[in-house]
Amino acid sequence: MLTIGLLFHHCIDSENTIKVMSFNVRYDNPDDGSNAWCFRKTAVFSFLNNRQPDIIGFQEVLQHQYVQLQGRLNAYNCVGVGRDDGKNKGEFAPVFYRKEKYELLATSHFWLSESPEKAGSKSWGAALPRIVTWLRLKDRHKGYIFYVFNTHFSHVSCYARNKSAILVLNKIKTIAGEAPVILTGDFNAQPTEEMYSTLTHNWEGYFPLWDSRYLPVTTSKASKQTFNGFNAEAPEVIIDHIFVNGFFDVKTFNTFGFTEDSMYLSDHNPIMAALTFRLKEKTGLGTAEKLMQSVPLPFINSKRLVFKDSVLVEINMQEPTTEVYYTHDGAQPDTEALLYRAPFYLKHSCTLKVRAFADGKHPSETSRRSFIKQSEKPFKLTEVVPTSSTDYSSPGYAALFDGLTGDIEDLKAGSWLGFNGSNVDFLFDLGKKTKLSTCYVSCLSDPGKWIISPSKIEVKVSNDGVGYSSVAQKDIIPSFEASQSQQQVHALQLKEKNARFLKLSVNNGGLLPKSHSADGNPSWLFIDEIVIQ
Repeated sequence: MLTIGLLFHHCIDSENTIKVMSFNVRYDNPDDGSNAWCFRKTAVFSFLNNRQPDIIGFQEVLQHQYVQLQGRLNAYNCVGVGRDDGKNKGEFAPVFYRKEKYELLATSHFWLSESPEKAGSKSWGAALPRIVTWLRLKDRHKGYIFYVFNTHFSHVSCYARNKSAILVLNKIKTIAGEAPVILTGDFNAQPTEEMYSTLTHNWEGYFPLWDSRYLPVTTSKASKQTFNGFNAEAPEVIIDHIFVNGFFDVKTFNTFGFTEDSMYLSDHNPIMAALTFRLKEKTGLGTAEKLMQSVPLPFINSKRLVFKDSVLVEINMQEPTTEVYYTHDGAQPDTEALLYRAPFYLKHSCTLKVRAFADGKHPSETSRRSFIKQSEKPFKLTEVVPTSSTDYSSPGYAALFDGLTGDIEDLKAGSWLGFNGSNVDFLFDLGKKTKLSTCYVSCLSDPGKWIISPSKIEVKVSNDGVGYSSVAQKDIIPSFEASQSQQQVHALQLKEKNARFLKLSVNNGGLLPKSHSADGNPSWLFIDEIVIQ
């Protein structure tokens, strides 16, 4: 009788439990080599069918992957559309749910932008469109009605992630009202980021959300890491989360790593929370506060990087009620800095820093832009070794001396020189012995596109063009973090050396590391401007 009683209790308990999974499967990228989708997909299907989650929020699913998941997960119905067009283009953030256990009452999508109903829209500095898939489900046996929201936040902009969090909170309030809510996703943010506290804080007029990772009745000492980068030695990074509002208790929470044969399921570890319904909402977060937003990032509007006499700079604000302050002496802008009132001229080399402020809001992030004043020093580029890639070049290497910032939206527009997997030397003839003070090199770091900053820059000079001596060197630690995309200007002081010939050596950032999805491939070096003072 005891055995039968325990079995009956287990069955009842299982019926009351919702096993919710969040899983970034990694889009099908052939450049992932042995970790490409074609090698992983069978293990993924087997893992999901063995674990049998009730609800799965996927991220980074391309259309053909979506079709394959549908074909292999026969116990599920699903909802999802491509983020680029609301149909089939771009990555999906689909939700799969057990069709025998749940009935779909309503579903739709919205985009993380200032125009959330517009398919493919993006805002706030996000590099790509981001989508939310939501469902209203009913438990066929118990009658419980609840909502599931699934998403994938921006990987490049913490401002975009926080604005997305605020939008999601407002959409949950509008769509779900006072119903039970589960929010799954790859949020590209660890618990220390503002976005996380925006989602989990106790705000006036909103039901609080809890991170299910920290709520289980049965605790686990296993690693909480969710991003592995296909690298067993990757540092602990927790960016995938399952949030619930106060109508749920969390029985267990698990993070899944390797399969039994040590194969990676993805560059993210799937996570799963076992939830049970509460009859009443949780309380106990203390006094509710008014939700405070951040001021939008101001933009420095100028295409010029290099100028001769002066350069006109305009600062654009996304909200007209903000005040913008700026500095050009290296200091962080605050309300004691220079107040922007109208476009102004810069007459010296500097890094302009700009920040926006408004009452009742957090200050914006800091916009930065470097400007270089070029003195009249005649010089001629005589040789580039090796030559740049034909895909990323310009006639006569004109892109190096046009004074314009490289086009980061269209890398093949002729404003960049690209070198794959190699160091590069630029040889200059100054025409006569000339006093030299500074050499500037402007380059791009965009690890997500395999473009890495230089690892070293060195300047050598000569008077005969044969024997060269080093006069300046800068060692750089390249970043391989996909979210760290930025244009960089490196200045090397030449100590007023006199010389006729100059050799500028720029070293490649090296092979992409194990933490990168394209582990072992050569990185690209992108340069858009060289200035010799």
